[in-house]
Amino acid sequence: MLFYLILLSFITLFCLFKFKQRKVKNQTQKYDHAIIMGGSIAGMTTAAYLTKYFQKITIIEHDDVLNDVLMKSTNEQLINYRCHLKNSSELGRSGTTQSFQIHVLQGEGARILFDLFPKLKDDLIRNYGARISSLNNEFRFVIGDVLLNKHLTEDLSWFCIDRFTLEIVLRRHLSTQQQIQWITNTKVTQLLTDPVTNTVQGVQTKSKDEFYGDFIIDCTGRYSSSLKWLKEKLNLIVPTEQLDTGTGYVSFVGERFRTGNSSLDSFLIGGNAAHAPHFNKGFLTIPVRQIENPEENSLGILSNFAVYCVNGEYPPCDSFENLLDFVKEHLPQDYYTMLKSTKLLSPLLPYRKAFDYRKYVEHVGRQWPKNFILLGDSMCVFNPKNGQGMTHACRQAKQLNQIFANNYSLEDISFIYNQQASAISHECWLGSTTNDWAVPTLKLIQTDRFGQMKTFQRTQDPTLNCVQPKIPLFMLFLQWYTYWLIQCAKHSGQLTTAFIHVVFQTKTPFTLLKPNFFFRILFTSIIHHLNLKKFVSFSD
Repeated sequence: MLFYLILLSFITLFCLFKFKQRKVKNQTQKYDHAIIMGGSIAGMTTAAYLTKYFQKITIIEHDDVLNDVLMKSTNEQLINYRCHLKNSSELGRSGTTQSFQIHVLQGEGARILFDLFPKLKDDLIRNYGARISSLNNEFRFVIGDVLLNKHLTEDLSWFCIDRFTLEIVLRRHLSTQQQIQWITNTKVTQLLTDPVTNTVQGVQTKSKDEFYGDFIIDCTGRYSSSLKWLKEKLNLIVPTEQLDTGTGYVSFVGERFRTGNSSLDSFLIGGNAAHAPHFNKGFLTIPVRQIENPEENSLGILSNFAVYCVNGEYPPCDSFENLLDFVKEHLPQDYYTMLKSTKLLSPLLPYRKAFDYRKYVEHVGRQWPKNFILLGDSMCVFNPKNGQGMTHACRQAKQLNQIFANNYSLEDISFIYNQQASAISHECWLGSTTNDWAVPTLKLIQTDRFGQMKTFQRTQDPTLNCVQPKIPLFMLFLQWYTYWLIQCAKHSGQLTTAFIHVVFQTKTPFTLLKPNFFFRILFTSIIHHLNLKKFVSFSD
């Protein structure tokens, strides 16, 4: 037995050494051509990183993103244009139907973008009314019925800008780089593959034009067709999991005016998070512009607002008056007071296509094609109530950059990337799906490695004959742990600060399992279970 263990160890070490040697190359010159499908945040961030490794980069974008209105408008023209659009299709952005909903540039995502584009931050603040808001003084966040402690142990801030403006300004910065070629109003309809070498060589567009490259990146987002194409061309089946929680939003832009409550007026960021199964409605607001010459009693900011829900309990979008009535009935009075004092500046924009969708590319190993990857929402989509999307994409693009910087062989990069990028997705996936598993009407769709699809539906209607989804044991633990973490955090600035770091993706979710946090949460749970809380103080 000892002999076999030694032999197995030797073989394992030999394979690892050989694999490492095969990966490393002496990169003395750039590769020729990279093709990026999709020109939104993920595609642009990836393109900026890859300029160090490719002589030419082609971004193929479905929509008309380089039109004069977007590329040449002033700040005032841009926000006026944004506020008068009734939907993304009016702009020719049919590929990003959710682009007008609230998006947040969280801590790590902001740091990545501003490091990559050194002039971007100052440009957004100086010319486009972006602002940096203090979480110590201008932040209020409620989960369920728990107001998290405001006394943070660090001076955290939130960079406030709307995605519409961020994407346009970022595109203006990127368009100055000569080695990046844009092809807009062009839809990719197929991958060009070689089954013998298991490679993706390029893409074909709707007009039958063909583009070939050394490396292909899919940044087309949540409705990516890559899995369908890979199955058709290479007979590759990727396991997937999708959770539909009946999440729906109504978003709009408005100018905030004073309410007569100074505490409420100082609250610029945050709201009430929907927290299933008992708190299925939510509210969120963030400032997106500072106003230079505000009206009397104006707070001097334009804010993006969202009223949202899970469990299919959708807010109305037919009129602002009906939305106010909905908020008054289902959410705390403060939000009704805030919205009643807000001047509506845009249409009410509904969105009801939110879901969690993960593609387990890491599970197919070396069967995955060489020189091709999925990045951002193309690999993993999250229910947007946690605001992870843009930062998730930026982190994956940065990880791809690190892999190229380590001089791995081009044929190994997709395999290495799938393992490392999936770890990033896994962190965000846990943050998004832990509470989603508690939604009373949860629908779960799973596809295994053989392509067999199974659908589960949680319902109280026996006539539907649905198979109930079974909650994974680890997810049950996370639900329990998250509940008591929140209960502790309302008394603890230290725990709240750690929680916000996780939300900002500046720290991994597993930092919340540190021994001092774990034992505090366990102790609190036991004390409450034994009904001894009146004898114990829970503050820091």
